[in-house]
Amino acid sequence: MNASDDERGPPSSDFSKDLVERLDNAPADERVYRTALELYTPTRVVEVAERADCSKNSARRHLRRLADIGVLTRMTENPETFERNESYFEWRRLNRLSELDDDEYRDRLGELLSEDEAYRETYGVETPDEIDPLEYGGYGDAENVWLDLNNWAAIRREIRDLRRSREDTSVDEGVA
Repeated sequence: MNASDDERGPPSSDFSKDLVERLDNAPADERVYRTALELYTPTRVVEVAERADCSKNSARRHLRRLADIGVLTRMTENPETFERNESYFEWRRLNRLSELDDDEYRDRLGELLSEDEAYRETYGVETPDEIDPLEYGGYGDAENVWLDLNNWAAIRREIRDLRRSREDTSVDEGVA
């Protein structure tokens, strides 16, 4: 690193401030949609309205529309609550993965299978589920092992989803 790199310092623009301003200026339907993406548990309309900074009626209208198209599931009617429809997001993810061209698909799958194999060799088991959380110490620093196991599980999900997107079960069927 040269002296001019040290003198430059951090960028002068605050990207997080710009993002907050863009979200604040977004229309209500966009703010409700962004809030809806985070509804992992049944959430009341009034809470969505508060989080999206819009009226309760506006939030209700947009939430119902999102439920009609499958993004959300209406969980209860009184009080009206909504939750993310995980199957919709899974379908969307698989649809995006199916759009990879053959080279991208093979490259990505090959990288993931290599990473999966490296974890199997490192931990001496076939899946991250085979490691007892109470026995992390045997593999090193508990926090690093926990991060590895979560990453490994994510890699295996990605492999599964890539294959499902192409209905390809011919390659290394042992990975699920």
